[in-house]
Amino acid sequence: MPPPGSERLSKREVWFKCNRYFLRTIKREDASDRWAEWLSDPWTVHVLNTSPARIGKREIADYIKQFDQRSRLLLGIFEMGSRLHVGFVRIDLDGAGTALVNAVIGEAAHRNRGATTDVFVALLDFLFNTVGVKRTRASVLLRNQVTLTYLLKLGWQREEAPGSAVRSITDGSALETCMLSWTREGYHAFRSTPTGRRILRRVSTGASAPVRIPSAGDK
Repeated sequence: MPPPGSERLSKREVWFKCNRYFLRTIKREDASDRWAEWLSDPWTVHVLNTSPARIGKREIADYIKQFDQRSRLLLGIFEMGSRLHVGFVRIDLDGAGTALVNAVIGEAAHRNRGATTDVFVALLDFLFNTVGVKRTRASVLLRNQVTLTYLLKLGWQREEAPGSAVRSITDGSALETCMLSWTREGYHAFRSTPTGRRILRRVSTGASAPVRIPSAGDK
């Protein structure tokens, strides 16, 4: 019998609604040249510190393979109706109940139109209520003031300790970061505040929609 805490997590195959979008587990066949183009887009290079060098579908497929869908999850963001793939979310779970999340809206036509709100409200519901994490965290480059300001308006809390500096892929300079976070208790309390209620009125999180995490066939 394995020692306590050593059991291997089951694979997670998820699907849940995010108002105008839905999130589901990414599969290898989701790799595309269009996804590869997102990462070399000047906007993405600036806000995420990605390489401007162009890659292709094969490199995206290799990236997808890095996620075991147990403690390292990769979810796609798709538009309801058209099923257009517009972005992705990476989730890294540790053994202490913390989830590090990073989301990218790759399709420019879906940026600055409330997609981030739709995705993060439903994502936080999923992480806290279904996965059962105690805290979520997100790292943001300080130069990405648009995203930082927007997430703070959504209720994310800025941590006092400065984030670790990262090296710029384009010129090697040091880039400052900051960490944002939510505790489970803080998030649930925020939902009852005037600001939280106003945000919830603007989005239909699909919280009552089924979240599918099948175990049959997990390996």
